[in-house]
Amino acid sequence: MPSSPSSPPPPSWFLPSSLLYAFLSAYIFPIMSTLMRRFSRRMDYNAQMNAPLDTDGATPQTGLFEKRVQEIQDLISKPAFSVSDLGPNGALWDAIRNVGSVGLDDRKLLLEKLIVVMSRFQGTDLAKKLQQFLLTLLYKDLPHPPTSYLATQAYPPPLEPLLEQGRIKYAYHTADGSRNNPLMPTLGQAGTPYARSVSTSRIAPKAALPDPGLVFDTLLRRPEGTFKEHPGGISALFFAFADLVIHSIFNTNHTDWTINDASSYLDLSVLYGSNQNDVKAVRRMDGTGRLWDDVFADSRLLLMPPASCALLVLLNRNHNYIAQRLLDINENGNLVSPPPTDAAQRQLQDDEIFHRARLVNCGYFMHIILGDYVGAILGLVRDGSDWRLDPLMTMREIDHDFVPVGQGNVVSVEFNLLYRWHATLSEKDTAWTNELFGKVFTGKKAADLTINEFKVGAHANLIPPADKRKWTFNSLKRGTDGRFNDDDLAKILLDSTEARAGAFGARGTPEVLRVIEIMGIQQSRSWGTCSMNEFRKFIGLKPYASFKEWNPDPAIHTAAAALYKDIDNLELHVGLQAEETKEPGPGAGLCPGYTISRAILADAVCLTRGDRFLTSEFNPYNLTSWGYQDCQYDKEDGSFGGLLTKLLFRTLPEHYQRGSAYAHFPFMEPKFMKANLEKNFPGQAEKYSWSRPRRISTIVTIDSHAGVEKVLRDNGTYMSAYDQRLFSTVQSIVTKRWSKDTLQSEDKKRVALDKARQTLVEGVKSISQNVFSKPDPKLGAYFAQKTEHLIKIKSFEHIGSKVQYVDIVRDVINLIPIHWICQEIAGLPLKTKTNPQGAWYEQITYDKWADVANYIYLNTEPVDDWKLRERSQKNAAEVMAFIKEHVGKIDSWVPSLTDARNHQGMEGSDPHAFLKKLWASAGKGSSHREFTAALFAATIPSAALYSQAVSHIINFYLDEDKKVAREEIVKLAASSGADASAKLEAYILEALRLDSPVTGVYRVAAKDDVLGGVEVKAGQTVFASITQANLDPAAFGPNAASFDATRSSKVSALIDFGEHGLMTSEFFKATAPVIVAKVLSLKNIQRAPGHSGSFTRFTEEWHGAPKTAYINLKGMICPWPDALMIQYNLA
Repeated sequence: MPSSPSSPPPPSWFLPSSLLYAFLSAYIFPIMSTLMRRFSRRMDYNAQMNAPLDTDGATPQTGLFEKRVQEIQDLISKPAFSVSDLGPNGALWDAIRNVGSVGLDDRKLLLEKLIVVMSRFQGTDLAKKLQQFLLTLLYKDLPHPPTSYLATQAYPPPLEPLLEQGRIKYAYHTADGSRNNPLMPTLGQAGTPYARSVSTSRIAPKAALPDPGLVFDTLLRRPEGTFKEHPGGISALFFAFADLVIHSIFNTNHTDWTINDASSYLDLSVLYGSNQNDVKAVRRMDGTGRLWDDVFADSRLLLMPPASCALLVLLNRNHNYIAQRLLDINENGNLVSPPPTDAAQRQLQDDEIFHRARLVNCGYFMHIILGDYVGAILGLVRDGSDWRLDPLMTMREIDHDFVPVGQGNVVSVEFNLLYRWHATLSEKDTAWTNELFGKVFTGKKAADLTINEFKVGAHANLIPPADKRKWTFNSLKRGTDGRFNDDDLAKILLDSTEARAGAFGARGTPEVLRVIEIMGIQQSRSWGTCSMNEFRKFIGLKPYASFKEWNPDPAIHTAAAALYKDIDNLELHVGLQAEETKEPGPGAGLCPGYTISRAILADAVCLTRGDRFLTSEFNPYNLTSWGYQDCQYDKEDGSFGGLLTKLLFRTLPEHYQRGSAYAHFPFMEPKFMKANLEKNFPGQAEKYSWSRPRRISTIVTIDSHAGVEKVLRDNGTYMSAYDQRLFSTVQSIVTKRWSKDTLQSEDKKRVALDKARQTLVEGVKSISQNVFSKPDPKLGAYFAQKTEHLIKIKSFEHIGSKVQYVDIVRDVINLIPIHWICQEIAGLPLKTKTNPQGAWYEQITYDKWADVANYIYLNTEPVDDWKLRERSQKNAAEVMAFIKEHVGKIDSWVPSLTDARNHQGMEGSDPHAFLKKLWASAGKGSSHREFTAALFAATIPSAALYSQAVSHIINFYLDEDKKVAREEIVKLAASSGADASAKLEAYILEALRLDSPVTGVYRVAAKDDVLGGVEVKAGQTVFASITQANLDPAAFGPNAASFDATRSSKVSALIDFGEHGLMTSEFFKATAPVIVAKVLSLKNIQRAPGHSGSFTRFTEEWHGAPKTAYINLKGMICPWPDALMIQYNLA
C-alpha cells in the first residue's frame, strides 16, 4: 500500500539535503522502482517456467521475487524506526534499559512502532517473530488464572447441566459461561466475583480523597460548546459497537458490586443472555435453532444511544441466517427439514443448530473485534493496512513449550474502569442522552441529579417488559412479524457512521452523565482499586513522577494536584479518563490516554486467547466447515481487514450497496476517510461510493417461463450489468489515467470512456462472429481429442483391478476450454504434460478465469463484488500483457524481445497462427490495446460458464435411471443420420432444463412493465428465476419436472446468458455434445463411491425462489461445482 502520511522522514545522514531528496523522490526513485519491478517480474516468470509440473499437492508459490523487491522498497521508503529511535534517548534503548526495572516510557511509542513494522512486513519471518513476542508479552500481562478476587465464595454457584447431544458431540457455550475451562468450570462464570489484577498498597483513606462530584466538575466535565471531534476520524458507530463488547463482559450486580452477572467471555451474552432463563426467552425452540426475530437479552442496551441496539439486532438476524444455512447444508446429514414431529428429537435438533449457530455468530463477533474494532484502534483501517494482530495463533516458546490458549478468563475491576469512555459520546448521541434523561427525570437538571434520585427514576421508568419480544428502542415500532423496519435500523446505523465521535481526554465527558461518573468513582473506591501509578507498574509502564508528566495541560494537572496532593494518590478511574491523550499516527488510531492504549491491547489478547471457544474449540468440527469459513474476515473485500462489512451487506442488503464507503468503513467518518484516502492513497478513493446510501427498491421475482424469457431477451427494457463489469475488467488497458480532477477533464474522461465502451462492444462482436458464431468444423474433433487426452493423463487406478477414477469436473471439463484458449487462440504459457516449460499451472489458471466469470456473470453477493473485481482486473492485465505482445509481433516486422521471452513457455511451433488470421479479419482499424481487450472479453470470461454447463449435463446423465439415455447419447454422437444432431441436442437441452447451471439472473428495469401480472417499476431490480421457469407447466406441460428428451414443446429451455463467448449457441452445439458423448462412452461409467461421486450442493430460498449453491473443498459457498469423481473400466 502507499506510504502513511505520518511515516518518519529518511535519516539525515542518508540524504544530504531536502532538495536532493525531493528530486530523487520525484524522478529517480520512481524510475528505479519501475525497473526493479520489471526485473523481478521477469525473474518470477523464469522461476514459474522452471517450476516442476507436478506440485505433489502443494500450492505453488508465485511472485516471490516481486514480493521481496517490494519489501526492500518499503523498508527504504517507509521506515518504522528513525535514527533517533536507536539513540540513547530512543524507544529501543529505553526498552533495553527499563523493561525489567522502572518500566517502559510509553511516550516513546515503541509498541506503535512494532505494530507498524509488523503491518508493513506482514508475511515475513520478521513480522511473525515480532508478533509472537508481542502476543506473549500482552497475554502474560495478566495472570491466568487470577490470583485475587473481590470476594471469596464458600460455595460457588451451581453448574449448568450438560445437554444430551445425540450422535454428534460438539462443544458449545453454556448460558452462564461455565465450563469454559473444563478443569476450573466456574472460572469466569456469570454470577461470580470480579478478579483483582493489582493489589494496592495506597495508604490514603477514603475520607481523604476528593469529593466525586468535585472531581467531575474540575477534571472530567465537558464545558458547554467545547465538543472536540475525534482526531483519528473514528465514527460514533465504533463506540456503539464498543458498548456491545463492554456489556458482554461487565454487568455489575446492582446489590452486590463485587459480583459480575455477565460471564468473562466474548460469548455475546448481550444477545443470548447470561442464564438459562434469558437464553430460553430469546429462542424459538421449534427445531430450527433460530431466535425470535430482532430480540436480544440485555435490557441495559435499551438505555444506550440506539446504534448499539441496532447492531445487536443485526447480530440476531445473523444468527438466524446462520441457523438456516446450517439446516439447509446439513453437513453431518443428521438434520431434517421440516423439523421432527417428535418433541425430544426436535429439541435435540434445535439445540444443535442453536449452539453451532451461536459459535459461528460469536466467531463473527470476535473477528469484528479483531478486524474492525482493533483495526481502528491501531489505525490500520485509516492507514490502508489489512494486517491484523492474531491472538489466536499457535505459538511455542524457545524451549518448545506452548504459549497457552483457552485457559479461561476472569475480568477484573481495573479493566472495568478502563472502559468508561463517556468522553467519546458524539454530539448527536449526547443530545439523545439529554433527551432520555429529560423524559425520565422530569424537571431535574442533570448536574443536580443525586445517586438516589437516579436509582428511583431509573427503577420507575426504565425497566422493560418481561417479554423480550415486546422490547423496543428509539421509539421504533415492530411489525406484525415482530421485526423492526429495515429503513429505521439503516437510518440509525448510517447516522452513527456519519457522526464523528468525541475525543478522549480530560474535560470531555458530557454533563448529563455526571451522576454516572460519580457512581463510577464511588464504585471504584468501594472496590479498593489501585492507583494510576500502581496500574502502570503492573502492566510494565513507567510510573508518573508528577501530575504534569501525567497531563501537561496546566489547567488539568494543577487541578488534579490540588485535589490529590501526590501523584501516587491519583485514583485509577480518574487518572485513566483525564490522562494526556495520544495523537493519531502510525499504529495509533483510537487516541485515548497512553495507559488505556496499552492496556486495551493486553485485554483484547487475553479475552480472545484465553477463551476455549475462540481458540482450541474454534474449528470446523464444532462450527461446521461452512460456518467456520463464514466468520473469517476477508482481506480482499476492500475494507482493509474487517468483517462488519459482511454483516451489513447480509442483514440490510437494500440499504448498503456494493462499493459504499459506509459499508466498507463503518467505524470511520466518511468525510474524514475520503480525505485521508485522497491524500495518502491516490486513486483509491474513487473506487468507493461516498454518498449516503439510498434504499434500493424491493427485488421482484419472476418465475414464469414467458416472464423470464422476456427478461433475458428484452435488453432494452431489462438491463444487465454484464457489459459494465466486462468493461471494468479490461479498462486498465483501453483507457488512460486522468490525473487532473477538473470539470473539463471529467468531461473528457466521460467521453473517452463512452467511446472505449462502444469500441469494446464492437470488437467483441467482431471476434465472436469470427470465432464462435461460425465455429471451425474441426472444433468437434479437437474437443473430443482433448477430452480423451485429459481423461487418460488425469486418471488413477484402483489397485488390483481395471477400474480407473478421475475427477471429471476439476481435471477434465474445467480444463478443456483453458487448453483451447491458451493453445489455439491466444498463445498463453500453460504448463501441461506436453508443455512442462509453461509458466501457468492449469488449476490456478482456471481459478483465475473463474473469478472473472463470477464477477461478470454471477456476481450476486455485494460482499464479494470488491474482491472479484480486483481479482478480475489483475487476472485480465496478466493475460492481456501476453496477448498485446503477440499482436505487436504480428503487426510488425521488428523482433520483440518480450514476445520472444514469452514464447519460451508456450506450446507449439507457431502460437501466433490463429491470432494472425483473427487480426487480419477482425483487427484492422483497431489499436493493439483495443484488439487485445476485445479478444480477452470475447473468450476468457465465458470459459468457466461453459465448463459449468457441461458438468451439469454429465452429472445429470450419471444417475442410474439415465443408463438408457447415456447409451442413446453415445449412439447419436457416433451416428451420421440426418436427425442425429437434433436428437443429441435435445438430450443436452433437457439436462440443462432440469438441472439448470444457473439458478437465476438479475436485471434492472429501464421502464415500467408488467410480467405475468406482476408490476415492475423503472429502476426496480428483477430476479429472473431460470430454475423455476424451466419447470413451468404452462410451458412444458403437466410433467414438466420429469425427464423426457423427446418432449415436444413450442418453447425451449432457458439456459444461457445470451450469446457470450463459449456459450454462444452455435459454438456450444458444436462442442459440448462431443465432450458429453466422449465421457459417457467410457466403459461401465458410474459415480465414484460415497460423496465424492456427487456434487456438494444444497438448495436454499432466494427471493422467494429455490437457489442451488455449491460448497467447495474449503467449505466456502461458490456458484459452481469444483469436483465430481467418476469411475470406469479400462477398455
